[in-house]
Amino acid sequence: MATAALSAAGVRWDLSDLEPDADAARRDWDELLERARAFAERWRGTVGAEGPDGLRKLLDELDDLNQDGSRVHFYGRAREHTDATDPETNDLATLGRDRAADFENLLLFADLEWVELDDAQADALLASPELEPYAHRLRVAREEKPYVLREPEEQALNARRPAVSAWESLHGRQLATLTVEFDAGDGSRAHTIDELLSYLYVPERETRIGALEALYGGLKPRADVLAASYDALVGDRLSVDRLRGIPEPMLPTNMRNELDGEVVETMLRAVEENYPLARRWFDRKAKLLGVEPFVLADQYAPVGQEAQVEWPQAVEIVEGTLRDFEPRLGDIFRTCLDRGHIDAEPRPGKIGGAYCNAVSARVLPYVLMNYTDNVRDVITLAHEFGHAVHGALALERQTYRSFRTGLAIAEVPSTFTQLLAVERLVEREDDPAARAGVLADRAEQAMAAIFRQTVLARYEQQAYAARAEGKALTAERLGEFWMAANSAYYGDSVQLPDGYGVGWSYIPHFIVARFYTYAYVFAHLVAFSLVAHWRRDPGAFTPAYLDFLASGASKSPQDLLAPLGVDLRDPRAWADAFEEFDRAIREAEEAVDAL
Repeated sequence: MATAALSAAGVRWDLSDLEPDADAARRDWDELLERARAFAERWRGTVGAEGPDGLRKLLDELDDLNQDGSRVHFYGRAREHTDATDPETNDLATLGRDRAADFENLLLFADLEWVELDDAQADALLASPELEPYAHRLRVAREEKPYVLREPEEQALNARRPAVSAWESLHGRQLATLTVEFDAGDGSRAHTIDELLSYLYVPERETRIGALEALYGGLKPRADVLAASYDALVGDRLSVDRLRGIPEPMLPTNMRNELDGEVVETMLRAVEENYPLARRWFDRKAKLLGVEPFVLADQYAPVGQEAQVEWPQAVEIVEGTLRDFEPRLGDIFRTCLDRGHIDAEPRPGKIGGAYCNAVSARVLPYVLMNYTDNVRDVITLAHEFGHAVHGALALERQTYRSFRTGLAIAEVPSTFTQLLAVERLVEREDDPAARAGVLADRAEQAMAAIFRQTVLARYEQQAYAARAEGKALTAERLGEFWMAANSAYYGDSVQLPDGYGVGWSYIPHFIVARFYTYAYVFAHLVAFSLVAHWRRDPGAFTPAYLDFLASGASKSPQDLLAPLGVDLRDPRAWADAFEEFDRAIREAEEAVDAL
């Protein structure tokens, strides 16, 4: 494993498309603040007063400012995420948080003045063709009017954001700097969190169980700090909700996703009703592996032939997947790779997990992941480049304000791309054992995205409810919530280890944004439906899908998905998705039974 984990060695970001160095970033922050001050002096008090032409000029200039702000800010965050122990990097990240709050405060008036316009004036402006590129996002912004405060209050909230972000940085630094000694059979050495998690996919049961024990043992001494970080963030979010009059903690996420709360809750309940699908698989897998009891470390144990995929092969698979679907998508992948916009090497000081940042229309997206040479990592690479091609095409056609969708829609292209990559992996495998392994992995990754992410959402609901009641989110209390939510999913099919009580502590989504995880549930279910439509008629589906990518956030989720055959208002929307999900599980079962 130590050797395999090195296949992506040296695959690191080149940040020169963002900034040449830290000094240039500091100078750019100073320039941005001056531009923002000049913008505010020129436009304050004019929103809506100069007709659609004047508002269009204001919005275009604001877009330009925000794109430059995104580039400079991400440069500091990118360095922090890949080298958390470097003093210059930490200083730059701190400066970036401070400057970003100042920058946002200077520009805040524009959105507030827009929201404060009376409905008749706003509707007249929105009817003009000049504002068409901005129209949908402007309408959505006005839906937040009941929860928007006065400008001094909004500025005060922004001004204390660096202090809040410090909790995020502390949490990330605790995890990025964590290494745990572990011997996987080739000698003891220090392992990052992602390296330890990669052992859950090896055939040796003793190694899998030992890696989990080592992970939880390494996390336990830091659990109190990680819990305190989460407690501070949740407490702050709830305090702001009270100031705004937001009635329940999921509402801000639902509004960003443009999804009704009932739709989300109906979806989550539908997932919980289908938990037996996973338990059926776990029971079958326990018999296949011949293990009793079936423990958490067995959940992702390979079946069939273990697949190891080194970095060059992963690049070939993902590029081929994108290029065969549409050559333009393959070109975006290749350009990002050639320009050093992929950081795949696992190393101490780098955060775990994976993400894509579509920085601006002038800079191709950046992708971060931790590649440890298994099929799961190939799928992760495909997933993140689903985000990348979405961002790149949307930024070509849309304004900066209108390109970035809510989390739920944002995860649809990434999930669809990973499902296409699995199709390619299956097609390239002639060996029945290897094919069974890929199909089993697809089923298990879908379970992780649909079932486990629902578990995470339910865990968050418990945490926010407790904090709203004035209860501290201690490591012990979070552990109780975590075990309860997981037990509801696994039932008697999977035995959870004692140390699993700290399983909540290393998941960054809880820190980055509340209730992020249900977006994965939504996206995977929608993506299953899209794959079914694509399989039936690729010629008709492909151009409609490319238009969906390029549409960004210029329409509602309902209007974006309807041309692709998905009607969110149809009660059968989730049922159709679960039929496709069940098909994926049955294909895996048939493949492993045939071995």
